[in-house]
Amino acid sequence: MKRRNFLTGAAAAGVAGAAASTFPAPAISQGKMQWIAVSAFGKAGLLGRALERYAAFVTSASGGRLTLKPYHSGELVSGYGQMEAVQSGTAQMGYGAPYYWAGLSDAVSFIAAMPFGLNAQEQNAWIYKGGGQEIADKVYKDLGTKFLAMGNTGNQMGGWYNKEIKTVKDLEGLKFRMPGLGGEILSTFGVNVVNLPGPQVQPALTSGAIDGTEWIGPVADMGFGLYKVCKYYYYPGWHEPATVLDGFFDIKAWEGLDSELKDILSTGAAAVNVELLSQFQALNNAAMAKLIGEHGVQVKNYGEELLTAIGGRAPEVMSARAGKNALAKETYNALVGFRKTMISWNGYSESAFAAARQYADFKEI
Repeated sequence: MKRRNFLTGAAAAGVAGAAASTFPAPAISQGKMQWIAVSAFGKAGLLGRALERYAAFVTSASGGRLTLKPYHSGELVSGYGQMEAVQSGTAQMGYGAPYYWAGLSDAVSFIAAMPFGLNAQEQNAWIYKGGGQEIADKVYKDLGTKFLAMGNTGNQMGGWYNKEIKTVKDLEGLKFRMPGLGGEILSTFGVNVVNLPGPQVQPALTSGAIDGTEWIGPVADMGFGLYKVCKYYYYPGWHEPATVLDGFFDIKAWEGLDSELKDILSTGAAAVNVELLSQFQALNNAAMAKLIGEHGVQVKNYGEELLTAIGGRAPEVMSARAGKNALAKETYNALVGFRKTMISWNGYSESAFAAARQYADFKEI
């Protein structure tokens, strides 16, 4: 796969019961390297396939000088052990979502998604042109790694429930899977928040270990079979208006690369970022229609009472998290400042256009 073709097509806890010594060692011979890439996601879904394509691109574009060997969730690392594997040097690359590492950093969840924050277009603007990459690099360097944005889900759905949620009182006592800052907000309403890796979500719903979950959106959620257990599907995704996926690298391994290999890794990650967002956008509506028409899913809006209460609580929860250290505060303040500029500009652009689009009723001919 040539770099140009890839870009054209894109525009694209713990070790699995084993000690670190059982990991395959990275191969280095005749100037060629093989790196181990461990993923938090299964192989079959969009995210697993994206990592496979990324690995193929890196191998091809580097002329074989750098090969990535992907290991998907449960193959070498289970749960949320990918960051630990990279930090220890047993893997050179990890693939997940920044809020999976919230136990290691008070700042990192802000990189993933800010409730009531930035949409995908705005998030990419912040990372690539608004100083976000530099802040993310600080956050990840503190974890001994290098950050690259490597996917975006776009606006997610609010989640699956096994009963209707009409008022704040209905949240009390729920066992609900929601990682990141959104989960922290829900916990203040009496929700028992559970943070499960993707492959464990459907079994937990089936067994009754949890009462509901959020995952991503229609196409990914349908693939997980979540409609088989829960029939109430809520929107909007206030908790994740867009979610960055992270490719992260052992900082020592990254710094040992020449500029060409760094450029290949960065270029490929940016292509995957665009490709995944485009896939979710293109496929979600058809999946939603199938969930409703064929599987009897009932789509519900959270409603004004819930959104007002949750939205009112969000700044309090997030500022408390941000106040824990200087790096978290810097990250939070940068996002809040950028969000203000986006709300202002969107009043003239995206938001204004969304309201205006209804005035033209096109028909296929």
